[in-house]
Amino acid sequence: MAKASDSDSTLDDTSASSNPAEGDAGAEEGVAEAAACGRIEAEERRLQFQLPSVTKPDVYGQCHPLESPELIAGSLVRMEEELKSLPERVRNGWDEACERCPSLVGDDHKLMFLRCQGFHADRAALRLARYWNKRIELFGEERAFLPMTLKGALRDDIDALIFGFVRINSRMVDAHGRRIVFFDPSMLDHEYDRPSMNRATWYVVHAALEDEMTQKRGIVMIIYPQKAKMKQFDTKLLGVDIENIKGCIPVRVGGFHVCHPPLYAHVTIPVIKLIIGPKLSSRFYTHSGKKDKVMKKLEKTFGIPKKSIPRDLGGHLVLDQDQWLGHRRVVGG
Repeated sequence: MAKASDSDSTLDDTSASSNPAEGDAGAEEGVAEAAACGRIEAEERRLQFQLPSVTKPDVYGQCHPLESPELIAGSLVRMEEELKSLPERVRNGWDEACERCPSLVGDDHKLMFLRCQGFHADRAALRLARYWNKRIELFGEERAFLPMTLKGALRDDIDALIFGFVRINSRMVDAHGRRIVFFDPSMLDHEYDRPSMNRATWYVVHAALEDEMTQKRGIVMIIYPQKAKMKQFDTKLLGVDIENIKGCIPVRVGGFHVCHPPLYAHVTIPVIKLIIGPKLSSRFYTHSGKKDKVMKKLEKTFGIPKKSIPRDLGGHLVLDQDQWLGHRRVVGG
């Protein structure tokens, strides 16, 4: 049966009654019914995709969604709809990733972005699109669609990882389940390629995100510049790293801790705050004084125990970058 056009439908409605008043009444009734149906559908969507219950605010003022299978399934559906509604120029990278590396962009990948954005599907979709655009820009067409592993996307960046500018350890976790990411500018003690170092940071943060609790709770960044010379404090490098973590990589940031800042910090810290913006600046902390004093404050106020802090900072943990990289090779990471 042929489908009537909009104009045909209008003519049929008009001829259905010889009384104009009856026709107007019928039209008004139809409009009212359609409006009612629209409200019902909108309410059904709201109930289906309503934001989840959350925990009480923690020390950084962040709340964390209480996940359920229903929440995850519904949010993934809505996120897919949001992705399709993005302008083509915005989702170019995402579309290319779906075509060239479909095994890397499944529901588990999307779920990281939903967790990062508190299950706001529209925000998660936009962040995912930005992520793939930036990943292609940073890694290039040849490596962007490879797995984020030492033998994959990072195969040409091992030297940058060996520096140990950014480090993690499975034991570096705070009381709230956040992974601690440790930045030490003093490790930048000889010439390096800045984009390669940025890719190394991507790898380290992605390694942290292999842990589900890190996906849910996020990270805390500890910057330890005490031994670094001012020329080693590369604000361009740190700025790109922070921008990527803040706006692209699917990870929540609880807070920034600068421990034992040197004398030149009065120059560099305002630059960092400018980069991270006012929202994250409200969770930016500097800690000076004796190491024991700083350790007590980190543990008592922020739930970062001494066992989770590197020995250089006064904690118990020995960070061995070569050993960590060796383990990552063994497990295929």
